[in-house]
Amino acid sequence: MSQQTFLKVPFVWEEPKPLVEVPSRLTFEPVKAKHSDQLVSIVACIMAFSMDASDQRRASEDNPHTAVEAFLNSARDDFSYQDDWWQFGINDNGDIVGVVLPVTFNGCAKGDLEEGTLYYMGVVPEYRGFGFAKDLLLQGTRILQEIGAWRIFCDTAVVNVRMISAFKQVGYRQYGEPWERPV
Repeated sequence: MSQQTFLKVPFVWEEPKPLVEVPSRLTFEPVKAKHSDQLVSIVACIMAFSMDASDQRRASEDNPHTAVEAFLNSARDDFSYQDDWWQFGINDNGDIVGVVLPVTFNGCAKGDLEEGTLYYMGVVPEYRGFGFAKDLLLQGTRILQEIGAWRIFCDTAVVNVRMISAFKQVGYRQYGEPWERPV
């Protein structure tokens, strides 16, 4: 398979800032409190309808469940996180509307403060267009603030206009020009 590239827009959140307020229209529950296989299924569904080329590639593999599982398991290779940081966003009906997976970079601490990112975040297709990405982004940012992140780097596909808007609304700033990432 030939290597493809796609453009990502980088964003950064830099402290100190007040703790973000997360709207109460979703409740957040650690992924481990549910079944971990459910995380793979939810993320596979999100990726199948994503605007991000790397998500689409994983979702189109012969066994997308295995590809997503490997992607999620690889987070431990380059990042650190506590199991309760990875959370489902759940609506009043008890439906999972999305997932947010904050992590910290290994070896990038500045004194006692960590540097973080959202390893993955996404909204289930039937709940897109209702602003839940902003809620998930706020929750992931809040978790990283609470554990002492001094800076949070994130990115999104240049074609994901809604996510770019969510980053800006929450207080992230674009950090440089879009850059190419191999798929």
